[in-house]
Amino acid sequence: MQQFVTQHPAVLSVTIGAAFIAWFAFISWVTGWVAGWRSLAQRYRTDREFPEHRRRMQSAVMRSGMRINHGLTLGSDAGGISMGMTIPILAGYPRLFIPWSDVIAEEPRRWLFLMVRTFRLGPDEVPFRVRESLAEFLLEPRSADRSISEPSGGVSRPGGMKWGV
Repeated sequence: MQQFVTQHPAVLSVTIGAAFIAWFAFISWVTGWVAGWRSLAQRYRTDREFPEHRRRMQSAVMRSGMRINHGLTLGSDAGGISMGMTIPILAGYPRLFIPWSDVIAEEPRRWLFLMVRTFRLGPDEVPFRVRESLAEFLLEPRSADRSISEPSGGVSRPGGMKWGV
């Protein structure tokens, strides 16, 4: 084996590089599945462009405490929330568009030293916790549209409100 490695160092380098990329893709795919991104992608995957009202390099906590630190681009418009990875190198994280009718916005609450708000996304109510300032930013286009700013026909529950259309 040592003789082969000595005679073909490029093969060893390519093999190690490919193994690293495969391991990185596998880990990112598993974390996307555990966090709930994959279940959201089955229903809300999109190729639509991000709205002008967006922020890059954002953080969130999803299902099972899975954190996405400074890796999200989040935007919103009167139709819903757009989500994607800032640098789309992770397997299992396609761009999503979730309409407001499938978003439950819980009341803000204190978490350690921060004010946070949890959105429940889709029929499975996948948790998506962000800082309150980011939550307010995402809710701005929804609040600006006066004709549908109040929930109507949506399902409400303690601590949250269903944004119905």
